[in-house]
Amino acid sequence: MAEPGMNEGAGRAVPSDALSKAMAAMDKSMGAKAMEEVTRSADRLVESAKSGGFRVTKEGADPIIKVLEEFIKRTREISGDLQIFDKAPQLGNHAYGIKVANFMHDAANDGQSARAAVESLKIILEKSREALLWASSQYQEQEELSKDAFRKLGD
Repeated sequence: MAEPGMNEGAGRAVPSDALSKAMAAMDKSMGAKAMEEVTRSADRLVESAKSGGFRVTKEGADPIIKVLEEFIKRTREISGDLQIFDKAPQLGNHAYGIKVANFMHDAANDGQSARAAVESLKIILEKSREALLWASSQYQEQEELSKDAFRKLGD
């Protein structure tokens, strides 16, 4: 049994203040501001690659690009799953139910939500992929493949 002011976790007592500090650190590291900074860093990475600031061989870039594409695909799937939050839950027509439903909807869709984090992550992954394509001189090739695919859809 844990002592007062302690939380049990992973089979051992953890001081409550340590848990609070860890939670605060997680909030700061995973918050909207942190995601915005990572997105800006990804933008700088793309610009650096476009200007020749770094290069990577096609053979070095391809496995990383493949992993990034898999994660981009997964974020799109998760985004689809999160469409459930497009509508507020039905918690009754009484004032309290409506208030809670609206709060839940707002929380599920604000800038601190899982939805916002997934969208930010998808953007960061896409920009990282773009930077690697530029750095490995595969960007134009990828653009042509995409254009060909769209042309075939129109036929």
